[in-house]
Amino acid sequence: MFNLNIPVHPSLVHFPIALLVAGAFAAILFRLIHKPQAELWGVASLLAGWVLTLPALITGLIDKNAISPDSPADPVVNLHTTLMIAMWIIFGLALYLYYVWRKKDQLTGGKVWIWFGLLLLAVILITLAGHQGARLVYELGVGGPS
Repeated sequence: MFNLNIPVHPSLVHFPIALLVAGAFAAILFRLIHKPQAELWGVASLLAGWVLTLPALITGLIDKNAISPDSPADPVVNLHTTLMIAMWIIFGLALYLYYVWRKKDQLTGGKVWIWFGLLLLAVILITLAGHQGARLVYELGVGGPS
């Protein structure tokens, strides 16, 4: 593999985070004010962010292997990784349920609130995981240029 001499993982994380958070809030808002076309924009943003999270996850896992198990950064990076994988799974579940329930015209009543809850939970997880990523970079000096 070649070395670009830039930290790849930190370069890839911001766009998916923006798409996922903006998409979640847009989908919820536009569902609440009954704007179905705008809601689809939010869902498309969620899907794009979910797919674009994969390169960030993969490069993050590769970078994780460079951290020694006895490093003070190890517990923080493990928490960061766990939160990000959980976030990715929950956003994926929310997208799947949206597709299935919308296709059957069942995204109503309690199912809407379940979907909102999943989206909000995933946004909370991405916020917590992002904070741990920031701690790795700014407090522990992980992931910066060598």
